[in-house]
Amino acid sequence: MSKLLKMGISCGMNALQKAGIEQPQAIITGTGRGSMVDTEQFLVSMIANGEEALTPTSFIQSTYNSINGWLALQTKCTGYNQTYVNRGASFELALFDAQMLLNETNENMHVLVGCFDEITPDYVKVKDKIGYWKQPAPANTDLYQHSNTPGTIAGEGAAFFTITNKKENGICSLEAVKMLQGADTAEVITNINNLLAENNLNISDIDVLLCGMNGDSRQMEAYDQLSDLASDHTTIANFKHLCGEYDTSSGFATWLATELFKAQEIPGILVARKGRHKGIKTILLVNHYILNSHSIMLLKSL
Repeated sequence: MSKLLKMGISCGMNALQKAGIEQPQAIITGTGRGSMVDTEQFLVSMIANGEEALTPTSFIQSTYNSINGWLALQTKCTGYNQTYVNRGASFELALFDAQMLLNETNENMHVLVGCFDEITPDYVKVKDKIGYWKQPAPANTDLYQHSNTPGTIAGEGAAFFTITNKKENGICSLEAVKMLQGADTAEVITNINNLLAENNLNISDIDVLLCGMNGDSRQMEAYDQLSDLASDHTTIANFKHLCGEYDTSSGFATWLATELFKAQEIPGILVARKGRHKGIKTILLVNHYILNSHSIMLLKSL
């Protein structure tokens, strides 16, 4: 198995084990690039062997839904199984699909939702040619000291969650998911205010504003305006200096949000500006991916 398969399968099974669930009713995932290692390996062998006598293993394991298939086999889940491949919106679409699926029934239902992406040396080289990465790459903990220059640092990861329509034994609730494509800063701010208003909140009510700042000077405008709008009540926290930039990094941020709800405190390494709130009841997650896609998620503690 490639690294991505190992990450995805172990992470998904671990999420089910922690939730005490042996068999979910559905498995929904999102990935921006799928298994890059297996894809590259298959293409290289195809060139080296002149498209003859190819082993199918790398091709089979390079498909975007291979992790879903493995998880379904492991858990004997024969229910709804879906993989979204929509670059920076992949994980959010998986969450949105799970939300719609759960709203269709009043019966207790568990959905395994996750995301996964990996990087390879060749991927880093290709994206470096169009200015994705900082040169030279700073230490990850120093990323935001270089926010006046273009580029970011590369990342990868997997995150899985068990989502249900019953709040018993839950950590938090996903109140809203919003995705924007090609929006300017004014549109992003307007959509955030509208989303909060629909949930009887405003920006000053938010305890933690979890921002997907990636250190790229070309993408700081929306975060700067949000920081100015947030009151002293709100803690502004960042996460991409810990995981790097990748298509489904919002999955890492969602996991981070669940950990903040459980701990009810924010590690100093995350804090960009400390707020005066007592406890953590609401978290607004705002993420901007390189290809100008924005996502907004509102989470509340239970």
